[in-house]
Amino acid sequence: MNPLTDALENWQLSKVGSERPAIVMNETRYDWLSDRWVIFAPNREQRPDEFKNVVAVSDADPIECPFCSGSEHETPEPTLVLPEIDFDATTDNRRKDHPNANKANWQVRVVPNKFPAIPCHRTHHSPFANSNASIGDFAENDFPSFDSRRGSEPQLNRQLQTVSAEHLFQRRPPLGAHEVIIEAATHIDSITSLSVEHIALIFEAYRRRLNHWRAQRDLKYAVVFKNFGADAGASLYHSHSQLISLDFVPRDIEKMHERLVLHHDQFGGCYVCTMMEEELSCNERIFFESDCFVALCPFASRFPYSFSILPRHHRSRYEEITAHELTDLAATAKCTLAALESAHPSAAYNFVLQTSPFHGGNENAYHWRLRVIPRLSKVAGFEWGSDCFINTVTPEFAASTLRSHL
Repeated sequence: MNPLTDALENWQLSKVGSERPAIVMNETRYDWLSDRWVIFAPNREQRPDEFKNVVAVSDADPIECPFCSGSEHETPEPTLVLPEIDFDATTDNRRKDHPNANKANWQVRVVPNKFPAIPCHRTHHSPFANSNASIGDFAENDFPSFDSRRGSEPQLNRQLQTVSAEHLFQRRPPLGAHEVIIEAATHIDSITSLSVEHIALIFEAYRRRLNHWRAQRDLKYAVVFKNFGADAGASLYHSHSQLISLDFVPRDIEKMHERLVLHHDQFGGCYVCTMMEEELSCNERIFFESDCFVALCPFASRFPYSFSILPRHHRSRYEEITAHELTDLAATAKCTLAALESAHPSAAYNFVLQTSPFHGGNENAYHWRLRVIPRLSKVAGFEWGSDCFINTVTPEFAASTLRSHL
């Protein structure tokens, strides 16, 4: 059977039931009221979790770690290995397509996630490519596409006079990819223990994989993120980050882009560039500067000690970063994350690399950034009920504290 047809049939069975055993498939569902898509990935419940019932990081057993050198067979075939290796020059004449190629010397490996939130992207194919597709009455042309002038709401029948199930309960299988960036061959828990040159390789892996996914015509957005510590969502100690690419632009990203475009249209410049110029002049919330980057605690931070690393010069796409900027970013990230870990040794945190959407929009208005979000407080009822956050630490105090721990 055609694999795409088979995948679609399995997805239909999981949705409506059948005499055959249902296969639980990942899917995205549209919340009409909040105008956002939600990803459902039941398979991720099966992923290993080293943090369950464990307190100390040192309790992790590197012998059983699937990310350590020597355990390459525990992960899928890599999509990128750095530094690039000339397999023909190795003593056993290995090639990149050789089964043992994984075991060559490496510092950074990118592999497909074994428990993906988004199944592997099928380039130029979709189970909904036929305009007569019946699931949710979605065809490929109905997939949300990025446009700074409207939200991610699918195109609905404007002549519809009555509410229908298709209107209220829209769903479809997701398209995109979910990759893991294994940041070292040795068993470490933080990139701050690596050299600047090694960290630069990690950021180079981000650049290459983002470039790869941006080239896919039916993908719209990708985010690189890192979960450090159990409270930040990490399930394995070995230092790693992840990349998820999507066939839609999340609504919050669209709203942010709309605000950036509004500022650009009204004032003729980039909001982030203007804001950074003002921050540099007052110097209250900046705690680190380099040749190419500025690290600051945002004026209206939602979380204690959160900060952003911003390129000094206007860049909408992270993928356009130069070799010199990569090294500078590596040094900046190492220094600022070490300051956070020094100020709050037990703190979990996330970092998120936000670049411009892949297609459309005003790239002159967008400015990429690396956000660091410590998990020092809990999101409670008021925040969930109002989407308004209470921060117990001013960004000025946070910047002063982080500065003292550089």
